[in-house]
Amino acid sequence: MRFVRESSGLVKNASLLDATMLNVANMGAGLAIFVGISPYIVPGAVLWVASLLTFLVTLPLLLLYTFFIKEIHRTGGDYVWLSRKLSGKVGAVMGIALAFNMPPFFALSAFFSVAAISTTLTVIGTLNHQEFLVNASNVFNNEWVDYAIAAVAFAVVVAINVFRPKWGFSLVSALGTLAVVGTVVATLVLAVNVNDFHSRIAPFLQAFSLTPEPYTGPTFSWPATLYMLPYFASFAYIWLYAGPAVSAEIKTERGIKYNLLLGSLLTLFLITVPFWLMDVAGGYGFNFSLYQTGTYNFWSVAMALAGNEALQWFIGISLIAWEFFVMAFGVVVFARYVFAFAFDRLFPEVFARLNKQSSPVYAHLLDFVVTLVFLLFPIILPTGYEALYSYTPLAVAYLFLISLAGIRFAREKRSMAILVTSVLSAAFMAFMGYESFTNPYFGVITSNGQPYVPGIAYVVSLIGLGVVIYVASKVYNLRRGINIDLNYKEIPPE
Repeated sequence: MRFVRESSGLVKNASLLDATMLNVANMGAGLAIFVGISPYIVPGAVLWVASLLTFLVTLPLLLLYTFFIKEIHRTGGDYVWLSRKLSGKVGAVMGIALAFNMPPFFALSAFFSVAAISTTLTVIGTLNHQEFLVNASNVFNNEWVDYAIAAVAFAVVVAINVFRPKWGFSLVSALGTLAVVGTVVATLVLAVNVNDFHSRIAPFLQAFSLTPEPYTGPTFSWPATLYMLPYFASFAYIWLYAGPAVSAEIKTERGIKYNLLLGSLLTLFLITVPFWLMDVAGGYGFNFSLYQTGTYNFWSVAMALAGNEALQWFIGISLIAWEFFVMAFGVVVFARYVFAFAFDRLFPEVFARLNKQSSPVYAHLLDFVVTLVFLLFPIILPTGYEALYSYTPLAVAYLFLISLAGIRFAREKRSMAILVTSVLSAAFMAFMGYESFTNPYFGVITSNGQPYVPGIAYVVSLIGLGVVIYVASKVYNLRRGINIDLNYKEIPPE
C-alpha cells in the first residue's frame, strides 16, 4: 500500500449546512461589503452590477467544481483532482503552494477581526456619545496588541478543532449563521430607511467629519463596471475549495452535490443586494467619494441607521462574526490539505495521524504555527500587508490548472458539458491572470508599472516551497523503496 493506510480514519461529521457555510466563509461576502471592494470604485462602476456579472462569468468554474466533487469526493478536494487528472508532479507542487497560500489570508482575517472590533466600538461610541467605547477602540492602535488578540482568537479556534473536531464544523455553522443573519438584518435596516436616507445618515457624516464631494462623472459605464469584475472575483467568487476539501466528511449525497451551489448563491445575494440598496438609498454620486474614505461602508451605514443601540450592537457583532467565521473555516480546511499531502506521503506521515477524537492534530498545529508567522509580517515589514495580498495571482494560476484538469477529465468521461465549462473557466482564469500581473491591487506590480518585489517574492517562494518539498519527499521515499508518483495514478481511499 503506497498510501499511509487503507482508510483516512476521518469521520463523516459535516452536514449540508456545515459544508455550505464553509463555502460562504471561503468567499467572505460580509468582508467584501465592508472595506474589501468599495474603496476601489472607479467613476461609472456600478458595484451591484459588477457583482452579478462576476457571478455569471465565474459560473463555469462553479459548475466545474461541482462536477469534480460529485465524481471525486476525497479529503484535499482540488489537490486530488489536479494531481490525478492533470499531473502528479504539478498537483503536488501547486497543491502545496495553494495550501500555504491560505495562512496569509487567515492572518489577514485575524488582523482585520481587530479592525472590525475597532470599527464597531468607534461607530457605536461616537454615535451614542460614549467616550469610553471610543477610548477602548484606541487600544487597537498598537500592532502588538492586535497581534496578541488575533493570535489568541486563532488559538481558541485551533484548540476546538483539535479536541472536538465535530465542534469545529459546528463553530463554522454557528458563526456563519450569526454573520449571515446579521447581514440580512443590516440589509433590512438599510431598506426601511431608503426614503429618508440622507436625513438619517447626516449625523453619522457629521460625527466623522465626512462630506460628500460633488460628482460630475458617469453614473454607469460598461468599461468601468467590467473593470471591477476581477475585484469581486478575487475577493469572493473564485474561492471554492472549502467544501471540496472536506468532501470525504460530508454526510449525505445532497451535501456533496449542493454545498457549492448554495454557498455561491448565498454569497451572490449577500454582496449584490447590499450594494444595490446603497445605490438606491444614497445615490451613485453621493456614495462615490464617501466609499473611498473607508469609514463610509455598508456596515457603518447600517449601524448608523439602526436607530437604537441594541440593534447597532447586533449589527456590529455580526460584522465581527464574519472575521472569526473566516478563521474558523480556515482552520478546518488547511488541515485537510496537509492531511491529504501526508496521506500521499508527500508530507511526513505524522501529519496524517489522528488523535482519539479523529482530529488531524499535527496538521492543525502546523496551521497554527504558520499563521502566527504570517501574522508577524505586517509588524516586522513596512510592506507586510501588501505582500500578503499577493495570494490572488497564485490562486488564479492554480485555478487555471484545475480548468485544464477539467478538460482532460471531460475527455475521459466523454462529457461535452464538463468540456465546455472547463474551457470557459480556463478562459476567464487566463483573463484573471493578466489582471493579476498588471493591476497593482493584486500585489505583484506597483501603480507606476514596476514589479513589486515583496509580492513577486511571495509567489515565487511558495512555488519554490512546493518544488523543494516534492523533490525531498520523492528522494526520501525512493530510498525506502516507495515511488510516491504511483499514488497519483489512483484515487486515494476514503
